[in-house]
Amino acid sequence: MKKIIAFAGSNNPASINEKLIKYIIQEFPKSRIEFLDLKKYTLPIYSQEIEQKGIPNQAKELFQLFTSAEGFILASPEHNGLPSAFFKNTIDWLSRIDQRFFGDKPLLLLSTSPGATGGSTHLEILVNLVQRWGGKLIGKFSLGSFQQNFNDDTKSLNNPKEEYVLKNLVESFLRNQPVSEENDPNDIE
Repeated sequence: MKKIIAFAGSNNPASINEKLIKYIIQEFPKSRIEFLDLKKYTLPIYSQEIEQKGIPNQAKELFQLFTSAEGFILASPEHNGLPSAFFKNTIDWLSRIDQRFFGDKPLLLLSTSPGATGGSTHLEILVNLVQRWGGKLIGKFSLGSFQQNFNDDTKSLNNPKEEYVLKNLVESFLRNQPVSEENDPNDIE
């Protein structure tokens, strides 16, 4: 893939999901993974009334970036078992331009959280939805207990098992090879 867009579905300036994305970019420097800061796209809360006045220019710009990509890495925070309202709003606007805004391109789905499950609850929801939005799901990964498994000083994972699983998953994504349930790297003992 020539151009991969990686982003976090968070508007938190200290987002741990953004840190996970930046870790991947750091570990795969030759892979043409570009960080996209969604926080720069300030979109109003979606409503039909606002849409009738026209789709915001920033949503159109974001959509153009998505169409120029050949693949996506998305790290989504979990808020009460669901994707963040910030991310949901971005999706609402993009889907008004084209319901399949991921353009039938490969997508790697990630999440991390301070808790033990790493946001895995909402990943199950997103697994079904990203396909509706035109994402060709390659695999998913959740990193639990972020503060224990990530070293903020070195910007790296300090859990060898999690590092191995995530790097293998990213490599599968870069080869555009979906991870089957039988070969799910999260199942490694």
